Amino acid sequence: MTTPLRRLSIRTRLALLYTGLLAVALTTFGAGVFLVLRSELDRAFDATLKGNVEHAADAFAQGLGPGGQFAPSETLLRQLVSTGGRAVVLDATGRPLIDSATDPATPVPILPGDLAAATDGQAVRAVEIGGEAYRMTVEPIVAPGGRRVGYIAWAASTRDLGSLEATVLSALVFGGLVLVAISFRAGSILARGALAPVADVTDTARAIALSGDFAARVEGGRSGDEVGDLAIAFNEMLAALEQNHQTLQRFLGDASHQLRSPLTTIRASLDLALRPGLDEAERTALLADAKSEAERMGRLVADLLSLARAESGVRLDFGPVELDAVLVEAVRVQRQAAPHVRLSVASVEPAVVDGDRDRLRELFGILLENAARYTPAGGLITAALGIRDDRVVATVSDTGIGLDEADRAHLFERLYRGRRARELRPSGTGLGLAIAQWIVEAHGGSIELDNREGGGTVATVSLPLRSR
Repeated sequence: MTTPLRRLSIRTRLALLYTGLLAVALTTFGAGVFLVLRSELDRAFDATLKGNVEHAADAFAQGLGPGGQFAPSETLLRQLVSTGGRAVVLDATGRPLIDSATDPATPVPILPGDLAAATDGQAVRAVEIGGEAYRMTVEPIVAPGGRRVGYIAWAASTRDLGSLEATVLSALVFGGLVLVAISFRAGSILARGALAPVADVTDTARAIALSGDFAARVEGGRSGDEVGDLAIAFNEMLAALEQNHQTLQRFLGDASHQLRSPLTTIRASLDLALRPGLDEAERTALLADAKSEAERMGRLVADLLSLARAESGVRLDFGPVELDAVLVEAVRVQRQAAPHVRLSVASVEPAVVDGDRDRLRELFGILLENAARYTPAGGLITAALGIRDDRVVATVSDTGIGLDEADRAHLFERLYRGRRARELRPSGTGLGLAIAQWIVEAHGGSIELDNREGGGTVATVSLPLRSR
């Protein structure tokens, strides 16, 4: 079951998370500030209250009548409370004598405990007078000589104090709400900016799904953060998919183009061979043509598949390879497949490279097969392998038809065949050298074809020697 929070976008959820954390921090900070401020205000209020009552008690103690008689003056009392508050003077038994209020109908709630507390020291407590909140303290009036002649109770309204505390609380709450709203807006903007590459990835993926165009890319992917790295990785994936798609399209195009001719030839040959009354020798020749074309078609499909795998980024199985042994083995195999020419190994030096043994065997097989294919009967093919400047250099030379200057720039293009090659061997596929170039480049090497002195062709392959 999907919760309401799950239905929100990631951007909104992040903004809410930022805002929630800030709200908790602001609430904790604001509560602490308010509690400390209220405590300090209450302490200052009580200190003022105690100071006023002490001053009043001293004034009445100094104003005793003749013989130490305690007769408090209402005029003095009103002067003392002119700074604010309400005061009541009591005799030594706790009986009220005078009150600073002009209308003392509402008495100050003085309890026996307040008088007892005044004996031990000043104590402040909250009281209510006429429905209004006050804070009150009681101070004994002590005549010279230490005789207690009465008490004075002083009460001050906390209306202004409460108003100030309410104002501070409102300011903290209002300020906190404003900051929370600003933080939510800022969090949304920051989350939108941070997740912009993700939105681009989504839009790009949808566009590709609708159009099938793998050339689309996510804009603005920057390395350095996780979301930017995601966009870069997505672009890399799209590039690989685009390459694979192009390889598939090219493979299908090449296959359909190249297979059309042999299939037509095979169909025509078989149709003719099935005609009644056809001479047996002619039927045999037609079947031989169909077989030859089928074999050519098989080679073409195998080469196209090899090239398609190469262009799709297939990984090679690298390891130490004794390249001299691979070359000698390839010569031995090709010698059996091409008995019309003489194949030999001129010289080899022990050499180990980092590579894929099967692909390197395929490389030498392509070069030797090409040399044998385009060398007339009785010709000579020579292979050699040596080490030069930390490089392994293998050569395959033949006494065949050689190269035209016009063909040099196109030798490694797929499906390209030179004029001489087409005249001598019409059944070639034109894919061998393209596959050979891929194998060499996948091993970090280089390949060149050149004319041989005295006629023929020399293929030179250079690969890095394996580090010890």
